[in-house]
Amino acid sequence: MMRSALIFAAVALVCMSGLVASEEGLRLIALTSETDRQWMTVQQVEELILAKRKFIDITETPVPVRTLKVPPPIPDQPFHKDYVDVVIQDLSSNQIAQTITQLSSYFTRYYTSATGKAAAEYIHGLFTELAGEREDITVDYFEHSWIQPSVIARIKGQGPNADEVVIIGAHEDSVGVATNARAPGADDDASGTATIIEAFRVLVENGYTPDRTVEFHTYAGEEAGLRGSQDIATAYAQKQVDVMTMMQFDMTGYVGRSGAIGIITDFTNVNLTAFMRILVDTYTDLNWQDSTCGYGCSDHASWTRNGYRSAFPFEAPFGQHSPFIHSANDLLQSLDLNHAREFAKLAVGYVVELGGVGGMM
Repeated sequence: MMRSALIFAAVALVCMSGLVASEEGLRLIALTSETDRQWMTVQQVEELILAKRKFIDITETPVPVRTLKVPPPIPDQPFHKDYVDVVIQDLSSNQIAQTITQLSSYFTRYYTSATGKAAAEYIHGLFTELAGEREDITVDYFEHSWIQPSVIARIKGQGPNADEVVIIGAHEDSVGVATNARAPGADDDASGTATIIEAFRVLVENGYTPDRTVEFHTYAGEEAGLRGSQDIATAYAQKQVDVMTMMQFDMTGYVGRSGAIGIITDFTNVNLTAFMRILVDTYTDLNWQDSTCGYGCSDHASWTRNGYRSAFPFEAPFGQHSPFIHSANDLLQSLDLNHAREFAKLAVGYVVELGGVGGMM
């Protein structure tokens, strides 16, 4: 009892000190690991962003909330190939291009900007339009303490595992050479956002009803330390939401010199990552290479931090990705839309294989 009381007191002290520092304008930043953390001013955090340093802003959650759920095992082979093969035929690189074009038309999608909020509203409206009259689909904002909300489109499960949730994500924000500079973010991450929206489109048009509930997330504030996904993953862990898996699509349009995509192996789940390789081989024409991207490199890390299983397919092995990100030159013309369409095939395969079909797993 004494040891538990001391641990509780220590956690409370950390959280209280965090609230005080946050009120004073400081942010608690984890740089290369959970223990490599320091308080920084907002200006120092922006300097990290502009230097393309990856980090997690843990100011509100210095001690992560961990899920206590024990999820079912990950499959080791696809079970719905006939269904997926039909659906992916409807994927359109032109549709992906249209979404990227609209998202990259905003001056910036930075999470504290009015145009960042407008981009989230566009995403919400697009999901809503694509959902049509489906009563089993909802599209909601997830509000944060800043102006740009995240967006969650949910297809309610119809089978015995409907309380379990399969998540596919991307980030909706962008950043340029300065936080108030032009930031079209066509690749980073309009491409990932457009990819999962295209997967949503063809699934809905084909009348897809999952066994498990499937959620499509677009996160605010990724560039500022995974802040949007941190809020959502923490909220889900606090509510003990039964998340089956999470897969992040951050940059899907640029082809690196090897032509292969990167399968990120650090800060991800080993079993889900192994199944992702199977999905790539089964449903796409892509070659893959294992790669690492470091601590906090995208929103999957928020889910890993909260004890959930996550995976991250990347447009190229890390280091071969687009050189234009975080600049005014991150434009549609640098992207290969067929490459992004292959990622959309992976997205559909992931959703159907993990979400199931109707009441059938």
